[in-house]
Amino acid sequence: MKDKLIGKLCEKCPATQWGKKSICSVHNLHVGKVETCPEWDNYIIENQGLFDGSGQLGFINLEPALEVVQKVEEEIKDYHWMVKEVERLRKEIDKAISSNPLIQEKLVATYGDAASIPSGKGLRLSTLTIPEERYEKRIERMKSLENKVRQINEFAINLEDNKYRTVLECMMDGMRINGIARHLGVSRQRLNEIKRDIVNRLARELYSDDLLSS
Repeated sequence: MKDKLIGKLCEKCPATQWGKKSICSVHNLHVGKVETCPEWDNYIIENQGLFDGSGQLGFINLEPALEVVQKVEEEIKDYHWMVKEVERLRKEIDKAISSNPLIQEKLVATYGDAASIPSGKGLRLSTLTIPEERYEKRIERMKSLENKVRQINEFAINLEDNKYRTVLECMMDGMRINGIARHLGVSRQRLNEIKRDIVNRLARELYSDDLLSS
């Protein structure tokens, strides 16, 4: 556990000049020789603290929690790409059914004018320009990405702290950490604290079931 915390926190901590092999200026020791650190305790409590049935603070396994946090960080970084990919998939799906005008009449009659893109099941294969299985997989992938984009959007909208919301939206736009820090007029250390808090909150909101089952 100690090695994982060093890799996760000490490597990015200003006290070690962002190097996991550095000397910690707070403890005046090489990070490998540090036995306890308040930052480690805070990280575990924020990410893994759970109250058990007796009301006592318990802990879930470290590794799954770290995996979830890393997954959320990647999803925020990929937000802009996911939006573009949803649009690309939608165009491909539209193209797959637009070559035959008869399909449009069938879809309107079956699903209505306001219907979303329907399932390909039950449609005549001649109405699709790609195999039905491929069509279904594209729809499934598009809906999965749309859902992730919607979840991140809703989380950003519901952030009451304007500074936190700005940081998240800048991350969603693909801005680098140094650029965001300059934009907000805060130190890199402070920005990393805000970023960590945002990612932790979003991880708990999106993947609470995964954390609880770990």
